[in-house]
Amino acid sequence: MFRHLPLVLSAEDILKKSFNKANKIQITDRNALYKKKKTIIAKTEAFSNTVISTLEQYVKKFPSINNLSPFYQELIDIKISVDKLKKALGAVDWARKTCQMIFSKQSRSLRKSGKIDFLSTKQQEIFGRISSVVRQINKELDVLIDAQIILKKFPDISDKPTVVIAGYPNVGKSSLLRCLSSAKPKIAQYPFTTKEIYVGHLERKEGHIIKRIQIIDTPGLLDRPLSKKNAIEKQAIAALTHLADIIIFVVDPTDVCGYNLDDQLNLLSQVKKMFTSSYFLIVENKVDLKKTDSEFIKISCNNFEGIEYLKDMIFSKF
Repeated sequence: MFRHLPLVLSAEDILKKSFNKANKIQITDRNALYKKKKTIIAKTEAFSNTVISTLEQYVKKFPSINNLSPFYQELIDIKISVDKLKKALGAVDWARKTCQMIFSKQSRSLRKSGKIDFLSTKQQEIFGRISSVVRQINKELDVLIDAQIILKKFPDISDKPTVVIAGYPNVGKSSLLRCLSSAKPKIAQYPFTTKEIYVGHLERKEGHIIKRIQIIDTPGLLDRPLSKKNAIEKQAIAALTHLADIIIFVVDPTDVCGYNLDDQLNLLSQVKKMFTSSYFLIVENKVDLKKTDSEFIKISCNNFEGIEYLKDMIFSKF
């Protein structure tokens, strides 16, 4: 959805691009006066139209925020700010309309006159006024430049049965996504390795039907109130809120993750209260290192113990 966003340029780069296009214009005419007049008009049109079409492309190719799913809207608010992005797009659209108005009004004067001095003066006036308008939105263009980079990293979420993996940092959520799907999230032995949302898919053929389930790995959560969760954690909350049909909650009974089991179980209780309509599969990971007498599904992402059973449980719930 966000992969085809246009490359957003700064105000100065838009103007440089537009002047370069204008400077390449070459007009031929036997009449020297007509040649100069046509050249001035053509260069002015090329400059103005390049500015206008560039700004129009930004407005049209950025998605309408109000038409996005609640998940993407919340993700934008976490990573960028919905209001900030809307204001930036609104400012760019204002600039486009203003530049169009300047060119439309002034270009009539260019066509009517045959005086080269007047034409050159009018051309410089158009260049100056349009350049001034573009420079006025430089800060808003900077917002779009940053937003474009962030949005292109957003996961492609499809309308399929969805499993969201949650739990404390470093308990093995990303490793589990690797075991269940072909996705390859970053894995390391320190907290908050996962700072984005990763998407994988689990497939199984049953008769002539291929069942496909979307699996989402989220950043780690800590046992603290929602108001105190950071922007990384809030991405996980957004995925749980808007996407999860099944929540796989991963606990690590070892000391490897750096968090004690009681805190993890407190978080589990908190998440269950928040998402009462979702089905939970509680998974105890790293059982190759330590196994408790809990009733949780026992798995190891190191030796794949229990992974096939967990897959069966996932498919059975859909």
